[in-house]
Amino acid sequence: MANKDDEIIKQAEKRLGICRTAENDNFNDARSDLKFLKGEHWPEDSKRLRTIEKRPCLTINKHPSFLRQITNDQRQNRPSIHVHPVDDAADPKTAEILEGMIRHIEYASQADICYDTSVHSAAAVGFGYFRFVTDFESPDSFDQEIRFDRIRNVFSVHIDPSSKSPDGSDMKYCFVESSMTRKELRQEYPKSEAAITGPTDDDDNKEVLILEYYYIDEVPDTLLKLSNGEVGLKSDLVELPEGVTVAQERPSFKRKVMWKKLAGFDDKVPGKANPIRNEPRLTDVLETTEIPCDFIPVFLVIGTELDIDGKVTYSGIIRDSKDSAMMYDFWMTSATEEVSMRPKTPYIGAEGQFAGHEEEWRQANVRTFSYLEYKPKTVNGVLAPPPQRQPMADVPQGVLQMAMHASDEIKAVTGIYDASLGARGNETSGLAINSRKKQGDLSNFHYIDNLSRTVRHAGKCLVNMIPRVYSGPRVVRIIGKDDKISHASINQPGPIQLSVDEQGTVQAVQQMLNDVTVGKYDVIVQSGPSFSSLRDESRAAMMELSGNWPKLMDVAGDEVVKSMDWPGASKIADRIRKSIPPELVAEEGQGQQLPPEVKQVMDQAANHIQELEQQLQEAQKGIQLELIKAQKEVEIAKMNNSSKMDIEELKGWIAMTLQAMQPPPALSADVSSDMQENDAPPAGQRGE
Repeated sequence: MANKDDEIIKQAEKRLGICRTAENDNFNDARSDLKFLKGEHWPEDSKRLRTIEKRPCLTINKHPSFLRQITNDQRQNRPSIHVHPVDDAADPKTAEILEGMIRHIEYASQADICYDTSVHSAAAVGFGYFRFVTDFESPDSFDQEIRFDRIRNVFSVHIDPSSKSPDGSDMKYCFVESSMTRKELRQEYPKSEAAITGPTDDDDNKEVLILEYYYIDEVPDTLLKLSNGEVGLKSDLVELPEGVTVAQERPSFKRKVMWKKLAGFDDKVPGKANPIRNEPRLTDVLETTEIPCDFIPVFLVIGTELDIDGKVTYSGIIRDSKDSAMMYDFWMTSATEEVSMRPKTPYIGAEGQFAGHEEEWRQANVRTFSYLEYKPKTVNGVLAPPPQRQPMADVPQGVLQMAMHASDEIKAVTGIYDASLGARGNETSGLAINSRKKQGDLSNFHYIDNLSRTVRHAGKCLVNMIPRVYSGPRVVRIIGKDDKISHASINQPGPIQLSVDEQGTVQAVQQMLNDVTVGKYDVIVQSGPSFSSLRDESRAAMMELSGNWPKLMDVAGDEVVKSMDWPGASKIADRIRKSIPPELVAEEGQGQQLPPEVKQVMDQAANHIQELEQQLQEAQKGIQLELIKAQKEVEIAKMNNSSKMDIEELKGWIAMTLQAMQPPPALSADVSSDMQENDAPPAGQRGE
């Protein structure tokens, strides 16, 4: 093994140990929260004792519905990434293509699942994650693509403890942990030391620790500012262009994000309750690559953050509502026990009424008989009534009041009330219900806002990665704001244009179409209903408006039908459109329909203009050839050390040639005369 790998392994072992030590308390609290969410509300000792005594341990778990309220609210307000240009080199059309590419990446890799999982984890335990990975487009392709990757196990991620940003953008290193057996490792990496070493030779089922190690490598470099205004690192500069000098320079660094796949073992600590050491024993560097991004593509979504003396604690809605939920379970269990688990009340009868049937009456409080016999008894000459059961006492009101009080405490701590859950509360009016629902939404809005902050950072990473991953000419799929899928060509060579600089040099410049590698772009994130939801709302509003204003179908019935999702809605809209007055369905910018005579004149002018354009195109081709010839003559003049007078004469000739590109005056006069003739009234209609 190379020395470089040894250094990486030592560094990874040390940093992972630091991460595990720093996050130990958060992880323990998070595990407790997840167990509570699963329904483990009773302490083990209390549960065991009650089981022995045959007493109930009821668990009424309300937290799953509270979590679904938060996550489903987020699903109705999806974050959307919007790209806009920043500098002069950025193009608004290219920004739209980048935005469409991001939507397609989200759609193809199911980014919504990543968002939902991370928000659910953040609301439950206080933190969640998702990440980006790159992979080949297909098994037979060398083109790579970016995709979202879901991280379901929050305990598998270990981030830099010194990171302070709530989205993890400032982390210097990060680990993503997984495992496989030695047999699986040997099949994929036959030369791995972890695959061929172990306690015994046949121990193929031993779990091997697999670590994905992200870290930022900063190499010292020099930042240069050239005389032409360009800024860049010295290591990226091949050579200075002719006539360009270094104007300014300062020390800087080149930032690289590295990814390494490591293998090793988590050794157990003998005699300790926690069997895993903080620092693992790593053995191999399996893979190494550079991430095409300026940031580590692992994204943190937090719930509630609390910093105490530099130690950060994350929590969700479960942490502070545990005691209220346990109290509610206890009092509801007590009420149930009062009703169903106490001995049944006895039967009362006169002495001797049970004679001969003692066994049946003795079991009447635990068994159900179809009938019970008794002997009539006369007391003081009066026939005694049949045996009767003593009435059962009601459940103590204090128990029910405490249970309801505990239920209210759960709502107050979580900020989710009956109105938010769709249940009937103490609100009587619709305004009060909406106000209480809005209060619940606001109390937990920070979960959605934290996701939007993280998605914004993820959008910046995508804008940073796309020019590097999609660097060559490609045809990519994009998704528009209306959820329609289309294709776009990026980084494609455009037409060649000739230009003449101040020195008289004719240069041929080839522009790139939709070049995503040029310019700076930034992102903003908006949260709100999806396009389909907005379409449904618009359709409902149109139907309501058409019901209140029946004439709407007479003037805009085609637009109302277009908003429907019926099969054949477009055909129905076309038929309705034919019944609408023509002046109402004129195309945008067309206005009212023109008279036939005016339309004829305009058609003649359009044909004449088309002929002129063809003549100009042919003239332009000849001019381009003359420009190339002139360029050669200029170069020959320079090589022969011709006088400046000769070069100036050539410049003048080029200027005259460029001037010749203008339309001939005769052609312009023809167009003008034709227009005047067409606009002139007939001879019989002329004024005196």
